[in-house]
Amino acid sequence: MSEKAKVLKKQIINIGKKLCRLGLVSGRAGNLSARLDRNNLLITATGCALGDLKYCDILQVNLTKKKEAKTKPVSSEFPLHSLIYQSFASKVVIHCHPPLTNAYFSVYPSIKALTLETKFYLGEIPVVKQKTPTVTRPEAVISALKKAKLVVLKNHGVVSVGENFDVALSFIETLEAAVKVVVVARLLQQKTPDPLNKQLKKYLI
Repeated sequence: MSEKAKVLKKQIINIGKKLCRLGLVSGRAGNLSARLDRNNLLITATGCALGDLKYCDILQVNLTKKKEAKTKPVSSEFPLHSLIYQSFASKVVIHCHPPLTNAYFSVYPSIKALTLETKFYLGEIPVVKQKTPTVTRPEAVISALKKAKLVVLKNHGVVSVGENFDVALSFIETLEAAVKVVVVARLLQQKTPDPLNKQLKKYLI
């Protein structure tokens, strides 16, 4: 294993733990990848827990050898990750399932930025309809990523890309916080909240 691969694997392990600590992933959901060089990427294996990754859970795959991925237990989202690296100069990809973001976009088609920071850092958030647990139309996600670094997969999660994991994660954290602000604002606007909304206030405020 090259020194660069070791460094990137360590970064993937660390970001997996951070996602888990922040409550942005749970169980064995989500996947991570990083560009190793022009033709190779590192990606998490299928069925692994991002909060408890081992070096052996992160696999190297050559993008120019289409059959290679089929011989390795890579994440089911490998086609999406590989197409992103073939389409953009991005160096990392995070796919996770932020709970507040998922809940919000399962009900609403878009989000209104209530803070200047949200508008500045995120802009307009593309939303791609998703009907299956694995992305079956990666081309739609690629089209959305041409407009933004973060894409919401309706009823599924988010995909974020960037120069490094800190940048990609910051987009996800910013959106999750923006959703919380919108939800709290709507709760505070209610003069007579029902019992459920009272509980939500206790949890969110």
